[in-house]
Amino acid sequence: MVFVGRTDLLDLIDKLVEVPARDATRTPKSVLVVEGCGGSGRTAVLEQAMDKWHGHTPSVLVRPLARPFDENDPVRTVLAAVMLGLSVDIPGYAVAFPRLVIAQIVIAEDFDGLSPGEQLARLKTLLSRYQSRAALIGFVRHLGDMVGVMAGTVNVPGAAVIAPTMVNLAAEAMASRLLGGGWLRGRRWGPDTAWFSHQDLHLPHDAERVLIELSHNARSTDPAIRRGVDDVLVGALLADLRASVTKVKRRTSNALVLIDDGDAPAAASFTSALLRVRESIAATGVRLSDPLTVVTTSSGTLVDNLAGQVPAPAVWSAPLEPARMATAGPLWARVRLPELSERDVRLMAKEVDPYQSERIGESVYRLTRGHPAATDRLLRRIKQDRDQLDDLDGLLRSPGPEPGITVEQYLLRIFGRGLSVNKLVRRELATALVTISAARSKSEALGLVPLLPAGVEHDSPLFKSRTLWTPATPDGEEKLPALARLLGLRALIDRNDGQDWGRVLSQLRDGVAPDDRQSRLHHMRLLDGRDAVVDELADLLPTLPSPEWLQLFDDIVETPDPGRRDSDLIDGPDRARSLHEHLATLVALVPAFESDIRITSPEQKSTLCTRIAHSYEKVADDARDSAPFLLRANRYRRLANQFQ
Repeated sequence: MVFVGRTDLLDLIDKLVEVPARDATRTPKSVLVVEGCGGSGRTAVLEQAMDKWHGHTPSVLVRPLARPFDENDPVRTVLAAVMLGLSVDIPGYAVAFPRLVIAQIVIAEDFDGLSPGEQLARLKTLLSRYQSRAALIGFVRHLGDMVGVMAGTVNVPGAAVIAPTMVNLAAEAMASRLLGGGWLRGRRWGPDTAWFSHQDLHLPHDAERVLIELSHNARSTDPAIRRGVDDVLVGALLADLRASVTKVKRRTSNALVLIDDGDAPAAASFTSALLRVRESIAATGVRLSDPLTVVTTSSGTLVDNLAGQVPAPAVWSAPLEPARMATAGPLWARVRLPELSERDVRLMAKEVDPYQSERIGESVYRLTRGHPAATDRLLRRIKQDRDQLDDLDGLLRSPGPEPGITVEQYLLRIFGRGLSVNKLVRRELATALVTISAARSKSEALGLVPLLPAGVEHDSPLFKSRTLWTPATPDGEEKLPALARLLGLRALIDRNDGQDWGRVLSQLRDGVAPDDRQSRLHHMRLLDGRDAVVDELADLLPTLPSPEWLQLFDDIVETPDPGRRDSDLIDGPDRARSLHEHLATLVALVPAFESDIRITSPEQKSTLCTRIAHSYEKVADDARDSAPFLLRANRYRRLANQFQ
């Protein structure tokens, strides 16, 4: 499907890459963390940015999950993939990484068991060996064989397909720039090696001893030592980039590193090291150019995992202001990916049918509420079989893209994968997600912990995720995405084990605070049907202010009943005469029209809107103020006309 929306975010990324030719040495651009739940389109945003900048500036899209993380492996895979990807030839750029290559060569060697003199002799022999073009190309190719699959571009069959070609190109380019520029030839202990003595921090170390210790410490599993190694390596990366771009005339863009799945340990290590190094350089008071822009994605855990290591990030909220934010200068910032708008979904639907895109987009948006992965999946299915547009319920129950599961199970798993750093579906979290879908908010969901599988406690990723739970308003309660709730409720109504529909709704109802009338009536309706709430609504109608009553009503009916126990009123004729009957009609028909995916035909929607409008008009006669009810009635009258 065509990529739509997120234009302000893509513009922000562009502004973070762009630099004014007259002042390319200004302070580093903020590291941008793009946060979103499973299926929110984080990867697609990075691919769009890569598609634009690839070929125009040194750029690489790193996928750390393409290679399993091994803390016993001294090679920093993300850093190596960054070096490899940025080494591909770009017109006007000649990026070389002499310091980083020295570090990688040294890390690959084991100096343990040697005396200090023998270590120094081994180091000299080692570096001399790689004066040979063939040896250097061989080393880079070997490194690329390990990490090349992590560094890719877009619009290709897959990173694994292009990696060998890119590795060969990068190895040849790297050797030409390093050896052709005289690297290690006649200046074996020149500025590149000498950098390890000061590391741009005015340090007084011996460069040779630092390199030997780098090899030893790179094998450590001690977190603090690993961070120290990461800092040295990332500092070398920045120094190499700084030296490379000084040769570029009127540079107008930074090198761009895009990291997908930035919560992965290897990716988080790279990001945290970059932030620490930049903070350390700034503390020296020396103004150094920093020609690197980094954008990474996260489910929200990256910020939590780096707490205490680096300052908290700035929070950039919609509406984004790319021009101002790109020059604001915080060390790093996080921004949340919004859902697609209905307009975005209608635009995507044009790929299905340019003449019916409005109807297709409206129906799909009504189901997905703009969740990108679900929207894309459903539109593709509808494109294959147009009849499924009129049977979205059947589409959800049809076989999904993975063996043995339905489409709706597959979509629910997308949310579950978003809770795992490795994108794995944990059975206990998937089960718990279905259970808590009945809760109106996170605070209610926490009351269901006693019903959840063992191991899913209050501190579980299910509750800690900052992207799975979001407030509808700045000061509102955190809620699950509408699609996750819908899919979870559909699974819950079909569950026949001990934690079934009745048990979960009863637990929620019994846990409601005495003054929380909205939640109590909401759960009573889903548990016992419309008759459980109509009498109380009738009693409150003449006593509550009309806006307050309408807000209470909206809260009660905000969740569609997946069991469809109101089908007698939804599908039957309009026989309402009394106040209680009109209230029952509203309790049944409003959520059906607003959320029931089984209602798809314009004729049925028009009929429902007409009946809803009529009942609002009748209920207005018994309200304290009829005007708000009549305004609603008018709205549904207009909708009824639109669907005719």
